[in-house]
Amino acid sequence: MKLNTNWHLKNKMPQNPTLDERIKWHIKHAKNCLCRPIPEKLLAEIKKRGI
Repeated sequence: MKLNTNWHLKNKMPQNPTLDERIKWHIKHAKNCLCRPIPEKLLAEIKKRGI
């Protein structure tokens, strides 16, 4: 998998993120970096919400 270092430097995960912040960050991450997939538990919540 390929790490997009520039994206990661400009888009840090907030400290103590809420579930909504985590979802937003991981969706943007999936569109901009291929270093890892969205965690399964979070992916299930995204699907549950119909996002």
